[in-house]
Amino acid sequence: MVDWDRVERLRSKGWDWERLAEDPKVDFHADEAAGDPGRALRALYYQRKSKTKRRSSSEAAAAGDAADPEKRWTLERVAAIVAPLFAVWFLIALVVPSPVGTFLPAIPYLVILMLLAIGLLAFALLRSSSRWNTAIRNSLIAGVVLGIVVSGSLGVAALVSGCPTLTAATTGEPSSFQKASNPLWAVNGASVFFFYGSAACPYCSASSWAMVVALEAFGSLSSTQFDRSSTTDVYPSTPEVVLASAVLQSKYVDLQVAETTNDNQITSPATSGCYQSAYVSTYDSVGSIPFVVIGGQYFHVGAMVNPATLQGLTASQVQGQIDNQSGAAWNAISPTAYLLEAFLVKTDGGQPTSVATNPNVAPLLAQIH
Repeated sequence: MVDWDRVERLRSKGWDWERLAEDPKVDFHADEAAGDPGRALRALYYQRKSKTKRRSSSEAAAAGDAADPEKRWTLERVAAIVAPLFAVWFLIALVVPSPVGTFLPAIPYLVILMLLAIGLLAFALLRSSSRWNTAIRNSLIAGVVLGIVVSGSLGVAALVSGCPTLTAATTGEPSSFQKASNPLWAVNGASVFFFYGSAACPYCSASSWAMVVALEAFGSLSSTQFDRSSTTDVYPSTPEVVLASAVLQSKYVDLQVAETTNDNQITSPATSGCYQSAYVSTYDSVGSIPFVVIGGQYFHVGAMVNPATLQGLTASQVQGQIDNQSGAAWNAISPTAYLLEAFLVKTDGGQPTSVATNPNVAPLLAQIH
């Protein structure tokens, strides 16, 4: 059995390997096949030293982990970072839905991610023997900081992309309309009228007539077509005007439409551009239709005309009543049409006067804030 302690002492005194191998107290016996005893002892020495070093490193790492579990990446540490990250991100996106919530809205996406992360954190802490330590506290702080950084970065990216800054705070207006204190959404000085809907939706179908009447008061509307809502949904085959490809020639109103044209199945339309996406994610996060935005400041979610009032009529019959301004369909459509005109005049600064002074529009205009 080689006396390695003696080997170390003699090496420190400058003995060479040949002399060490010959020292009887070292007790080294080389195999005949090993060749030179000094070289064999040196090889054995370094081989042993390498194994000892690897074993010591492994044992030290294991001992370090056992002695300081806070240095390990555990489930509770990961959850303690993710939960506040999504919570902060959700809160900021909720307060500043655009630009922060433009790419990933607070509702429903961020709230779902936040609840999942909180559930994961609760599960991790319940199964942990150490539920509150420095590592968990530091992870929570890191999660808050990351939430601010991530949400802020997305907000900056949205602003750079030209997305609007919108407020989540709204106030009530006539006929379930809402107002938000946003900058005017206009194109070349003309207030934007944005319609988000589906041809198969009976509520969109009934409301489309009021939109057409209102828009035609501000210019020339073309490229529309008659159709009907889904035959298998409520209020089947409600007559409608499809606005998906509509073009409005007007210096007062800029028409923007996101509407699916499949009249058999209701589907959410794809938005075009950052502005449309921002308004949908901010004020219609659950994707209800029809959704209408006027000038970026007034909006309405849901039916504006009761589809029941148009049941049994064809699109041509409804149009005939509108042309004659008489009949049950006209009586159901005209109040909403005049209200839409009033909102458009409001965002256009009282223009055109021909619409603003219309006896059917003026009293409604006076009620709008």
